Amino acid sequence: PHPRTKISSPYNLVHITHVGFNSQTGEFTGLPREWQILLHESGITKREQKENPQAVLDVIGFFNESREESHDFVWQKFG
Repeated sequence: PHPRTKISSPYNLVHITHVGFNSQTGEFTGLPREWQILLHESGITKREQKENPQAVLDVIGFFNESREESHDFVWQKFG
């Protein structure tokens, strides 16, 4: 049997951005500029944003992370 891999808890954590949703205006607050652009270009309607704000943030976060990982992979080829 293989010993279990241990994963440490986060360290040196820095909270950089706090994103919120104003249900009165239907607008997100505190979005990083990159996320604002992604949201604008996503085709997600204002109605969909208002009905599912957390789902919208989850999708944008996932997309943004996957883009960053793909860029990291490109640079690894040069290492």
